[in-house]
Amino acid sequence: MAKLGKVFDNLDARETAYVLARSDSVSNSEALRKCKFSQGWLNKRDIEDLNARAATIREDKAIRASMLLAEAVEEAAKVKVAGLKVRDDRIKQSVATEILDRELGKVSQSLEVSGKDGGAVIVKWDAENND
Repeated sequence: MAKLGKVFDNLDARETAYVLARSDSVSNSEALRKCKFSQGWLNKRDIEDLNARAATIREDKAIRASMLLAEAVEEAAKVKVAGLKVRDDRIKQSVATEILDRELGKVSQSLEVSGKDGGAVIVKWDAENND
């Protein structure tokens, strides 16, 4: 996280605004729209450097979010257990389930595949046309 402290070094106010917008955007164009900057403004900048700075912020956000979720797992488990004794606690249960699923992973489900009318699955492969 030491890199995060240097993200804004030597940037002017507009470059800082772009880096912040880009850290929450899926494209340069989206970030420019958020900042109300023209495409031409970005063409005069080191795009790779600004986007790399934005990626550093995005990584830091992901790390902090993961830490918060990890800290909430025990509380979510307690809510889940307490919910077994409460009549209508659907919202708390939903949030608890979401946190547990995200932190611990969803329970895997098996799937059985069968062919037509429950018969065997038939796979045909054309070796000459295997593009």
